[in-house]
Amino acid sequence: MLTKTQIRYLESRMVQLALEAKTAQIDNGNSPSLPTLHEADISDMEYFLDQIKLILPVMGFKFLISSTVKQEDIIDSAKTDSIHETYYIKTKTFKAEMTETNQGYIVAKGSEAKKELSNSCTDTYINMRRKLVETEIMVEAEGKLIFAEDAVFSSPSAASNMILGRNSNGFTEWINKKGLTFKEVQDKINL
Repeated sequence: MLTKTQIRYLESRMVQLALEAKTAQIDNGNSPSLPTLHEADISDMEYFLDQIKLILPVMGFKFLISSTVKQEDIIDSAKTDSIHETYYIKTKTFKAEMTETNQGYIVAKGSEAKKELSNSCTDTYINMRRKLVETEIMVEAEGKLIFAEDAVFSSPSAASNMILGRNSNGFTEWINKKGLTFKEVQDKINL
C-alpha cells in the first residue's frame, strides 16, 4: 500500500515527465513539488514509476513518451541499431532530414517545414502540428517552420506530413543519399 507522501512523489514525477515529454497539455496550474522521502522509498517509487511508464502506452496513454530526443540518445541508438540511415525529404522546397532509430523516426533539428497545413490533413496531424508549435519544437522563421529540436515520430509518414503540410506517404517521400526511397531500402533489407 502506498502512503500519501509516496503518491505525492509519483504525482510530482509524472507531471515532471509529462512536461519534459512535450506530448501532453498539462492543465494543473501548479506543479507539485517533490516531497521528502527516504532513499529506499525513492528507489521504490522510481521502480513503481518505471512500471507505470511500461503499462501506460500499452493501454493507449502515451503522454509520458517524449516527442523529442537528445543528440546523445541518437548517438547511443546508432551504436545498437542495425539500421541507421539518414533520409532526406524529396521536395526541393524544404530541407529536412530523418533518421530511423530504435526510438522512432527522428526529424533532425534545423529541418524545414511548410508553415500551413493543407485542408486535407486529418485531425490527428492538425493536433500533432499544433502541439509541435505550442511546445516550440517547431518555430516560425522566414515564412517556414523550423525544427528547434530533434523530434520523434511514430512513422515516416507522420514525419513527412509535418514537413510537407499535407497527407503524404513517408515510405516514398523520404530518400537516402543514393536516391532510394525509404520503402526501397526497407524492401532490400527484408529480402
